[in-house]
Amino acid sequence: MKSTMKHLLLYILLCLLGTSCSHTKKQETYAITTANLGIMKNHLAPFPVYLMDHFESRTELEKKYSKDIFVIHTGHLLKANLSKSENEKTLNSLAERGINLINLTLEDFIIADRQGIKFEKYPQAFLNSTIIDINQDSLVNNANIRPYFLIDDVAFIGLSDDKVSKSLSREKFIIDDYVLAILKVKKTASAATLRHPIKSFIVIHNIGEKIDEVMSRLPPSFLNSLAN
Repeated sequence: MKSTMKHLLLYILLCLLGTSCSHTKKQETYAITTANLGIMKNHLAPFPVYLMDHFESRTELEKKYSKDIFVIHTGHLLKANLSKSENEKTLNSLAERGINLINLTLEDFIIADRQGIKFEKYPQAFLNSTIIDINQDSLVNNANIRPYFLIDDVAFIGLSDDKVSKSLSREKFIIDDYVLAILKVKKTASAATLRHPIKSFIVIHNIGEKIDEVMSRLPPSFLNSLAN
């Protein structure tokens, strides 16, 4: 009788613990932005997100939207028709422009490699979730080039397009499969933030209509919340 009672109490305790865990587990949600530039409409980030492909005044953006606006440059920062000194001038100007994050593209990495430009020399946060260095068989990264960017429990993942100047060689770098890249980076980010789970992921891109095919291959959970 005592043995039966102990087993019953243990069962009840396990049920209570299981119920508690199920209520405290945080649900991850995801967003896929459209290719449109400008303010990103979403309900995942507790701050406005602004996408741009050229330089705009942060002061003006703050006046128009909010002081805590998160500004993202979508890539093609370096230009194939500019010299190394001209491209470095652009990089040196970043510190005063107030850009929070730059999503580097395949072309950016090819130009930087060709001209001997080191992104780690500049105090700017760069994002690379898809560009693989063939020689290293891994994502290109260093102290300020990250596979994801985390702020206020929101993680940004960035996709690169495949637009490259005809004057450049693609031999050293390739673009990882977009869906595989998203899933790998999501796994890495989740594992690194177990104590403070990520509440949502936002995938930014400049790949145009190709995003539709990516969306169709992603697990259903990634489509819970669609930014537009």
